[in-house]
Amino acid sequence: LRDNAGGYFRAGVDTAALFLPAGKPIVYVVNKDGLQDSFSSSAEGLDTRSPVYVLVNGNTASASEILTGALKDLGRAKIVGEKTFGKGVVQTVTPLFDGSAVASTIARYETPNHEDINKKGIDVDGTEKDIACPDPYPNL
Repeated sequence: LRDNAGGYFRAGVDTAALFLPAGKPIVYVVNKDGLQDSFSSSAEGLDTRSPVYVLVNGNTASASEILTGALKDLGRAKIVGEKTFGKGVVQTVTPLFDGSAVASTIARYETPNHEDINKKGIDVDGTEKDIACPDPYPNL
């Protein structure tokens, strides 16, 4: 996910669900009044057992951080590289008559452990020098 600036919120949620058992929280969305909505894995993921290593850097943001935060908080992946960007807000874009637009922040994201990552990012478990990915084929 290095240099992945995000993309669609739902894509981050759905990708995380591929690696998680059913019923695991992926992200919470909290508005200014503290009301929250949650998104969880609805079915057993395609691979809930193989080791996962997520490579991130300071340009990993938004939906990529939703995926990263979920896999980290739930102990499903090791996060390797550099701290992520820290874009943990929900925004809506309203087009204006002159063709420009206004982006309004309406809520924030929280990881499964209720960590607000906005302007903080997600800390890594280590760098490439600290964490070695195991050889998936040691007998070849």
